[in-house]
Amino acid sequence: MHGVVAAGNPHTARAAAEVLRAGGNAVDAVVAAGLATFVAEPLLSSAGGAGMMTVALEGRAPAAVDFFSTAPGLGAAPAEGPEFVAVEVDFGSATQIFHVGRGSAAVPLALDGLVTASRTFGCMPLHDVVQPAVRMAREGVPLSEGGAHVFRILWPILARDPETMRVVARGDRPPAAGTPLVNGALSALLAEVGREGAVPERFREALLDAFGPSSGGLLCRADLEASHVEVVPPLRIALGAWEAFTSPRVGGRLVASIVGELARTEPEADEAREVARMAEASHHAHLERAALTAPGSTTHISVVDAAGGAAALTLTNGEGSGHLIPGTGSQLNNFLGEEDLNPHGYHLHAPGARLPTMVAPTIALHHGVPVLALGSGGSNRIRSSVGQVLYRVAVRGESLEDAVGAPRVHAEVDAAWLELEGLREPDRAVRALEGRFARVHPFARRDFFFGGVHAVLRRDDGTLAAIGDGRRGGAAERV
Repeated sequence: MHGVVAAGNPHTARAAAEVLRAGGNAVDAVVAAGLATFVAEPLLSSAGGAGMMTVALEGRAPAAVDFFSTAPGLGAAPAEGPEFVAVEVDFGSATQIFHVGRGSAAVPLALDGLVTASRTFGCMPLHDVVQPAVRMAREGVPLSEGGAHVFRILWPILARDPETMRVVARGDRPPAAGTPLVNGALSALLAEVGREGAVPERFREALLDAFGPSSGGLLCRADLEASHVEVVPPLRIALGAWEAFTSPRVGGRLVASIVGELARTEPEADEAREVARMAEASHHAHLERAALTAPGSTTHISVVDAAGGAAALTLTNGEGSGHLIPGTGSQLNNFLGEEDLNPHGYHLHAPGARLPTMVAPTIALHHGVPVLALGSGGSNRIRSSVGQVLYRVAVRGESLEDAVGAPRVHAEVDAAWLELEGLREPDRAVRALEGRFARVHPFARRDFFFGGVHAVLRRDDGTLAAIGDGRRGGAAERV
């Protein structure tokens, strides 16, 4: 086998598989899939967004490619203040206010990050790596059921701008599942990235024209020049015969907090006590970063290749600013308008500062060999989702299938959320949480709220496993 892929959409996974078949390594495949998310998962990921990648290749030390956004503001502010509009988004079980508009956008680094990862760790020409996404954007791919659900949720943001509706949604109402997603401008942009081996200068000029102070935005040339991708050592988590490497930023630190606390004592044989233990670990991690949000617009891809290399990539666009970067077919992020990235108030980050992020793409090694890659969307639930799956595989010794499918629990200051599906004694588990938290929110089924852990594993016998989390429409490809 050439490797395995797990992702949030079948077309995303197929893009990675195509590159693996052509001889690419794990990083080539995950970059190809990342570009494909711009087409197949357009509200979860964008050339106007950001992300983080963790890489472990044979003969090289594990590394993190950090391309999360920086705060703008190194230039003049708009004369009448930034365009910054509150929009209520209905998630079904809850509503939340997000701020969008040109003044909600931070410096995008998604394209720069994927290009840097390809140059630094890939073995195929970038021209070849971009081809699956170029073709998908030109010919179109059908919108998935999960994608249609996200369009419905975020429609109040998209509907603010006719051009965004026309290009991204292909009409003046939320598109139905099966609607072809065609984006000629995005196809041309990605083809240009492949030819130049870099982000085209016209992309940056379009950002300045449409999101600068004269247009109600905050981006200036100094902001773009000061923002750059960093290849840095990842955070290491020691787990006996296992060691995991994850984001060195807040999301990775919280995953380390959860897994470390759970690994310090023996797993509970009693299901309800084990659920309570996981909730307590999530709660203690929350004390390090207190911010509750609704489901976040984020996606993840994991790859293990034939040579034993692994790559984990998490991408996000927030909820989108509601405006396109002209000529690119890409919606710009609204990171400055997300409460979880701005818990103390908006527009308070120092210009040029890296924004905080919960993303935690993770790779785990067993006896020094990269075997597991995982990560998740889900905003503030990322730490619980990734931490619990990593704990189940590396500490409890569960199969990847069981670890991803197991019921999840998440806890904040005085509340806990729990999936009941899959529990042998759900009532006992709920009571165990009620003894520790003032509010307990049970979910009858596995739910989108708890993220989507798309994960791949090389088993001890050399066989490969890949799980695309059904909570978020995940898909897997074996090559």
